[in-house]
Amino acid sequence: MKQHHIAFRESLHAIGVQNIGPTFQNYRHITDSYIAKEIYETDQQKPFSREVYTQFEQELTSRISQIEFSEVPGAIRLIHLLQQSQVVSFCFATGSYRRPALHKLQSAGFEINGDLLVGADELPEREQIVKKAIQTAGEHYNISKFDRTVAIGDGLWDLLTAKNLGLEFIGVGKEHA
Repeated sequence: MKQHHIAFRESLHAIGVQNIGPTFQNYRHITDSYIAKEIYETDQQKPFSREVYTQFEQELTSRISQIEFSEVPGAIRLIHLLQQSQVVSFCFATGSYRRPALHKLQSAGFEINGDLLVGADELPEREQIVKKAIQTAGEHYNISKFDRTVAIGDGLWDLLTAKNLGLEFIGVGKEHA
């Protein structure tokens, strides 16, 4: 998380943003796309255009791709167990942009099908991202309706998103314990 926040701040500075608040936790939606847009538009007093979006995403991807990430302890084991199951389908949903998220997962040791990752590229709200991930998993596994949907996450925002969507939740990591 810390490395991502540093790269995020550096990327905002690279697109001309001068003033960035001390925390990202106070935003209505905790996603790269929402926070970048809000900070940019507040600081620059102009729209976060497609061109600016692309420049920011490239800056962030470039910085993130130079960092090696490690897994939240136990996460890879959990994913392997899910992959081996004949009754569990899954998809990754992240508040990060797709390309940085893919790098973070792969550098941490996850073997991931990029088709099963939904990021904040076009969806600024976590609830939208999770709904799209559920839809994506259904399409990928050819399932029209899941009997049960469980969200897994390492942040308080993940728990709140699951609660808002009426999903069961499994928390991993110790940051918000």
